[in-house]
Amino acid sequence: MDMTERANLHLRGRLVFAAASAAIALVGAMPAHAQSDAVPGGADAPRDSSQDIVVTAQKRASRLSDVPAAISAFSGQYIQERGVSDFEGIVEQTPGVSITSDFGGSASKVISVRGLGGSDDYRPNGSSSAALHIDDVYQTSNLFLSLPFFDVERVEVLKGPQGTLYGRNSTAGVINVLTRDPGKDLDGYVTAELGSYERYRIEGAVGGAITQDISARIAVLREWGGGYMNGKGAGSLAGTRVFAGTPVVPDPGARSGWGDRDMLALRGTLLWTMPTGGKLKLKAFMSRDKGENQITDSVQGINNNGWLEPDNDPYTFYSSRYPMRDIRMHGGSLNYEQPLTDDITLTTILGYQYGKRFVEGATGGPARVFDWDFNDRVRQKSLEARLAGDLGPIDWVVGVYAINDKVKFMTDLDYTDVAATRVRTNYTQTRKSRAVFGQVEWPITDKFTVTGGLRYTDDKARFAGSTIDLNPYGISQGASRFPAVPVFFDNRAHDNNVSGRLTLSYKPIEEIKVYASYGTGYKAGGFDGSSIFSAVEALPLKPENVKAYEAGFKVSTAAGFYASVDGFYYDLSELQAFTIVAPNTPNVRINVGKSILYGVDLQVGLSLFDNDRHSLRLEAGGTLLDSRITEFQGTPAQVAANLGNDLPAAPHRTANASLVHKLQLGGGLEFTTTFDARYKSAEFKRLNNVATSRVPTYALFGLRGELSSDAGWSVFAYVRNLTDEVYAIDRNLAQRLVGSPRLFGGGVRYEF
Repeated sequence: MDMTERANLHLRGRLVFAAASAAIALVGAMPAHAQSDAVPGGADAPRDSSQDIVVTAQKRASRLSDVPAAISAFSGQYIQERGVSDFEGIVEQTPGVSITSDFGGSASKVISVRGLGGSDDYRPNGSSSAALHIDDVYQTSNLFLSLPFFDVERVEVLKGPQGTLYGRNSTAGVINVLTRDPGKDLDGYVTAELGSYERYRIEGAVGGAITQDISARIAVLREWGGGYMNGKGAGSLAGTRVFAGTPVVPDPGARSGWGDRDMLALRGTLLWTMPTGGKLKLKAFMSRDKGENQITDSVQGINNNGWLEPDNDPYTFYSSRYPMRDIRMHGGSLNYEQPLTDDITLTTILGYQYGKRFVEGATGGPARVFDWDFNDRVRQKSLEARLAGDLGPIDWVVGVYAINDKVKFMTDLDYTDVAATRVRTNYTQTRKSRAVFGQVEWPITDKFTVTGGLRYTDDKARFAGSTIDLNPYGISQGASRFPAVPVFFDNRAHDNNVSGRLTLSYKPIEEIKVYASYGTGYKAGGFDGSSIFSAVEALPLKPENVKAYEAGFKVSTAAGFYASVDGFYYDLSELQAFTIVAPNTPNVRINVGKSILYGVDLQVGLSLFDNDRHSLRLEAGGTLLDSRITEFQGTPAQVAANLGNDLPAAPHRTANASLVHKLQLGGGLEFTTTFDARYKSAEFKRLNNVATSRVPTYALFGLRGELSSDAGWSVFAYVRNLTDEVYAIDRNLAQRLVGSPRLFGGGVRYEF
């Protein structure tokens, strides 16, 4: 055993010891309560208690506090009260999770969990390390991260590799979004909201029984406005020409309030309770986003390809055009659940989704050095079938999974002011993935339970396309910048993997669960979806693999106290990431080497007081994280620049907290005050950790008040980013993408 292995084993032992020590200390400090068998969410359940959320992380319903893994779960009410309307909002509520909006701005996002995923591909053929599932359907492309949040039942964020039940591309974790199903009784709501920068949002849903056995629900969302950036046009470069024979830099004039949303979304659900005792559920949706694409701001004092922005206002930008976006998606799922015997249930899920995205973008300055148009289309079909049941005390699940997806994407790159040309890339990727999986949960005693599972995956992909110099002006300088263009390629990739997880849990009393696990995760090989400027760049990537060691505990009491601690250590090999492999070449996505990640997740929730008139509840969480590149493949200069670096989007400290105070006013009136806070330490957004990719530490605060009546109506008002903090979502060289300034808003809601 070499010194590195000894150090790694020692570190794993320290993490397990730290988790165990925290468990002993916290259990010793917690108030004593009698054991309780109260049903989650039942009459005896404490209000607003996190542990009462029922999750389906194990492909079956379980209380959050009973699942031996690190999970953050958010109810529909929680999401509503904090104004969460997209994945960025969920990220802001979850410690240890970070989001980066790359070249596509807010229309092109990647998510990292515990430092994994920050180097994911921003193009539509790239799979996220954090697998996104919506209504039990896996989303193959990050294009679907643009889907809006509305009429949501709950969101579950599973941290760490989920290779057994969720399969490939879940090395960082899983995000489950479950939308609301119809019930037997007629119910619904409508919400109208007005916010800063002329932002409007109308959301509503209605559902109930159509016949004795069939119920339905329809939900709709309409949102527009909210842009907070101010465009200054082309500035001093307006009307200039770099190369004789190319058009001058146009000046589109000034625009205020740039970045407006223009979203329409619909969802319909039919639920049939069958005479056989089974349930058949059909969901169909569509969405359209025709908003204004937020453009990056050029940072003063840094030369951005010849352009120096004359001011350092983070909410202004200069550009020769104002980029738009048009993102349209539709699809649906068919979920069939049928008890076959008293002990065995069959579940089958068919899914289909289609996404079409057109996004314009620019580089934070008026010079046309890398303006681009993305034209993307994604089509996917999936099937999952599983049997679940129990054999005496043993719970088990076995299943099969298949998914096909096809991605067509074309990019026009405008190099008019640096190379007197435009370059077009036109690619197609097809992928077929097949898997079989199984998991067994065996209570070997009344206190000890062993859970084990395996999954075999077979993955095939084909990537074909071309990159050509369009030379629209007849004077292209591209030969000196892109000597290998034109490029034509047609490549294939085939890999397979066995992933699994083994967990030992111990429940000394009803309120406490202690666990330790070892698991593996697998991110499929594939292809670099960015612009290919040489045949080598189109070669397939090797699969990315992670070994995960975790240990932790959960405490849950009938009085509303909840706490969890989870220590983790990841050993990652064949890391897929963007890097510059040679001078004067663009970033290329390759396998760059090995890395380790380790840290601790903490969550706590407790009622500070609760009486007939007042209640005050605290929910808080945090993640301590360290990551390090331990082996790097490349030139000596590249090794020196990257070895020992943090992984992208892996902040060392993140934390969230919220205080919810409820005041009974009498006459059926209740006033709820919610104060929430989010802290995030500095992080690098690029692999090489250069200073110009560093996003500084920031903290955000929000305040919301709502007056509600037991008659179903409520009025609310809020302020977000209370201190008007200037913070960046992304930073790369001279470009930064800034988050929203202080926002005010309010609205009315009626539920029936």
